[in-house]
Formats: sequence, C-alpha cells, structure tokens
Amino acid sequence: MAPALLALVLSFAGVACGSPGADPVRTGDPANGITVDNATDVTVRILYESPDGGSESLTELASGQQIVIDQIFAGRDGLCRTGRLVANDQQGAELDELYLVCRGGTWTIEAS
Repeated sequence: MAPALLALVLSFAGVACGSPGADPVRTGDPANGITVDNATDVTVRILYESPDGGSESLTELASGQQIVIDQIFAGRDGLCRTGRLVANDQQGAELDELYLVCRGGTWTIEAS
C-alpha cells in the first residue's frame, strides 16, 4: 500500500509543478544572453533593431514571464550588441526599449 500511495502523491506533485505560470519560460544561457522579464500586464513582442534600421522579431513574452535571449549573440564576438531591444504591445505600440544589450544582462520591461 505504501508504494501505491507514494506513487499517487508523486503524480499529484508532478501535476502541481507543471501548472501554468509555475516556472518562468527559460531558453538560452543566461551568461551568454540577456534575461528579459515582462513586468507589464500584457503580452509583448520583442524585437532587435540594428543601427542600420533593420529589425528582427525575437519572441513574444506573456505578462509575468521571463526568457533568456541568446540568439542575437550567436557567432558574434564581444559582450554587447549595438542597436536596441524593443518591446511592443500586440497593436505594435512601443512600451519599452533597451539600448545596452549585453551578455549576462537583464531587462525588466515596464510600460512607460
């Protein structure tokens, strides 16, 4: 009976730990990317804008979620990228921006 009870408890614990919002969304390596926290109450679209005016859509991030973006540093030397990260709402309005885009950094998106 004890092994069955233990299995039941562990299965419920597994379901509880997997509930939405329990853990932040994580991708990439925090030491080689930038950690982004969405402190707004809306889903944001994250873009990287280069100095030449080009832009690259990186990801969408729900309210309260966190992600590590490292793909913008792939194959590049140096700790920082020129350009900026931009957080737009679903209608395309700019909510926040970050000009100092460096490996190991953090950015908390807040609506202005």
